Formats: sequence, C-alpha cells, structure tokens
Amino acid sequence: MVNFVYPEELYLFVESIRCFQVRDVGSNKWLEVHEMIIKLSQQAALEVAEQREEEVKEFLISRDKLSVLINEAYCVNLWKSRVLPHLLEIDPNPQATFLIYTVLYHEAAVVALLDLCLYHPSGCESLQDSVLDLIDYAAQGVAQVIGLVSMGYHENETKVDVDEAVLTELERQKRDLIYKIGLRCVSLLSYLADNVSLFHLGAARRMLTTHDVPWLMVDVLCFRPWQRNTSKGLEKYIDEKWTSVEDATKIIKTEAQAWFCVRQLLLSPQIADNYPLNEARCKQISKLLGMLHETLLDQLPVLIELKHFVSRLTISGTTGKKTQNLILEDMPQIQDNLIKEVERDGGFYQVAQNQDGVFLNNNREEICALATKLTNAYGTELLCELEQHMADLELKKDESKSEDSATATTSEDSEEKTHKCGNCQVPAKKKCANCKLVHYCSRECQLKDWPQHKETCLSCVD
Repeated sequence: MVNFVYPEELYLFVESIRCFQVRDVGSNKWLEVHEMIIKLSQQAALEVAEQREEEVKEFLISRDKLSVLINEAYCVNLWKSRVLPHLLEIDPNPQATFLIYTVLYHEAAVVALLDLCLYHPSGCESLQDSVLDLIDYAAQGVAQVIGLVSMGYHENETKVDVDEAVLTELERQKRDLIYKIGLRCVSLLSYLADNVSLFHLGAARRMLTTHDVPWLMVDVLCFRPWQRNTSKGLEKYIDEKWTSVEDATKIIKTEAQAWFCVRQLLLSPQIADNYPLNEARCKQISKLLGMLHETLLDQLPVLIELKHFVSRLTISGTTGKKTQNLILEDMPQIQDNLIKEVERDGGFYQVAQNQDGVFLNNNREEICALATKLTNAYGTELLCELEQHMADLELKKDESKSEDSATATTSEDSEEKTHKCGNCQVPAKKKCANCKLVHYCSRECQLKDWPQHKETCLSCVD
C-alpha cells in the first residue's frame, strides 16, 4: 500500500506542526515543518481518494492543530504580500526562485489540509475562536479569485511562454496559487455556513455583516472562475487540473459548494434573521434566478427551495430592516498578532533584509543542496508510483468493461490500446501526467525524452 506518511510517523508529524512568525519563514526549522505539512497533505488526499480511514484528519483535529494551520496560512500570506516585494526590490533578478515558490506553495498545502478537515462537522467544531480568522481569510481568498478572473486571468493563462523571464514566471506561479487557494476558500465558506450553529454568534455576524458572503457567492456564481474557453473548447477546473468537458451544464464540486453556501445563508432561519435584505442585496440576489434553470435543479434538487425564495424576493422586494442587538463582538487575533510581532522585529522591510541571505542566495552548491532536499520532501518518485497505481486501476476497469463487449471486437480493441514509448518505441502503458498524450515504458525514458517533449507538453496543458 502506497503511503506518504506511515502510521508510526503520523503522530510525530502532527505534533511537530507549530506556529511560526513571519521572520521564521524559509529557516531550516520552517523547512522541516514544511516537509511534514506537504506529506500530511498528500497522505490526507490519498486517504480520501482511496476511501481509507482518514487518520490524518483525526490526528489534526484531536491534537487541536487546525488553528495552527490557520496561523501558517496567514503567516505565508503576509510574507507573500508584505515581505516578498521588498526582497524583489533588493534583487530584481534572483538567480533561483524555487525557495520562494516553496513558501508560496506552503500556503496552498495548508489550505488543502483545512479543506479536508473542515468537510467534517468535528473539524468545524474544533476551530473555536479561530473561526473568525478563517472567515476573514476565506472571504479574502474568494475576493481575490473574482479579481483575477475579472482582470482576464483565464485569457492570460491559456498562453504560457516556455522561455519567460524569471520574475514573469514567478508572478504567474503566484497567480496560479492564489487561484487554487481561492477556489478552495469557496469550499471552506460553504462548510462554515453549513455548521454555523456550532460557532458563537460572532461567526454568523462576521459572514453576513462584515464580509456579506451571500453577495460574494453570487459574484462567484456569476463570474464562474472554475471554467474557461480555449481554442480546444470549454474547460473546467476539476481535481486541480483543467479538463475539457463536453457537457457544459454538468456541475462540478466547487460550483456546487458555492450554491450550497448561498442556500444555507439565505434559507437558514437562525442566519437569515440577521441578514436584512435591503434594495441593493435584493438586486444582487435576484441575479441567481436566471441561473436556477431546470438542468441545474435536476442535478441539485436541494436548490428548488432557493429558487422559490429568490422568486418571491424578486416580486415582493425588500424585507425591511431588522434590529441589530449585538453590541460586543469578538475580533480575529491571528493576523494582528503576526503583524505586531513583525513590528517588534523592525517592520516588513527589516524582515526582508534579514532574509535576503536565504532567498537571494547565489551560492550554487547551497542552492543545489537545498533543491535536492526539497525534491525529496515532495516525494516526486512516490507521486509517480501512486499515479501509475491509479492509472493501472483505471486500466483494469476499462479492460473489465471491454470483456463484456462483443468477442468479435476484443482483439481489435486490444490492438488499438497498445501504445509505443515516446523514447525507445517499445510497448508502453504509462503516459505523461501533464498532457496525457505521450506514453512511456519507464520513468527513465520519460526523463530522457523531456527536453524534446517539454515545449509540446506545456503548450498542450495551457
């Protein structure tokens, strides 16, 4: 059985996760914990994919680590927005950017773990006071996705230059991760809305008054960031990959989560009573009516009640103002505490100056050693093994289906499924994980053919 984290390591990995300050980002201790978080994220996703017992999720919840993950997400977010620009001012043309990308990817791995844990009510219940910080973070992530799409993100990302400049590539990678994190934040807000009764009253107020999440979700459903039009046709973002789809009306997970979030916030009596529907909100929510068509309702029948609500709202108009009885309100603490700590260290520019020896290092030997360490941390060989294992399972399913077909065409079908290695031309079953077009007989052949296959592969994917 393939594992990224073995059972005897799991407790140690989870216990090793701790809160860092912005000044610690990129340090040796931070990189050690980063490696553990990456492996935990991979293991948690594997457990879900293979329908195993979700041990990673149980350990994170039982050891009260979700608030630590939220702290890590905020820490990297602050570093990305307030420290990284200063680093690039110090050296506008860094020699190696993979450590910078490692920090940016750390945030995505942390959010992926939160996404898997908060799917369960027990995960939401364990958040306690940190739920306010998570609401702020998720709402900001969703707003950033809307901003990216409105500024032409999909149009720009369909064309990628293989030989683009270092800073251009780094900026593109940064946008890609903001996009991935933002789509996961849609799911996070949906889980929080569904379990809002488990939190204190300040959580509902934060979602409805401070960030107006129903309004935000309507914008998401209007912009539809999970799909784009390319020269190959319509593509949707499924399992963190752009996939060509034939049926444009088929609902994917992120879209369904956005609908569920809107439904829960508008129809739940304990929430809706604190959300006065003024004229502006009624106009915004009425945009949903045109999207609640029969094809959608056939796939998500639970939205029928939402359509009735929006229809009545369109006819009757505003529901009047409701009194707001809440006087005292809890405030999120994580980001404020991180900023105060940075101010004690002399500010973000001072932190950048202290870290330039780490992120702007030009020593080739040290860069190569760090790159090797990070490559081992990501377990690329194990990922290839796992992908091949999943591909073999799919192949067996296809073969079992073909055996049920007419016996006269069995031999012809098997011949059509035989592919040749793109490097040595021997029969091959493995295929390129990116473009899915070229087959290889081994990992070695794939590496040998990569210099010739690189440009074609990247252009196919993007």
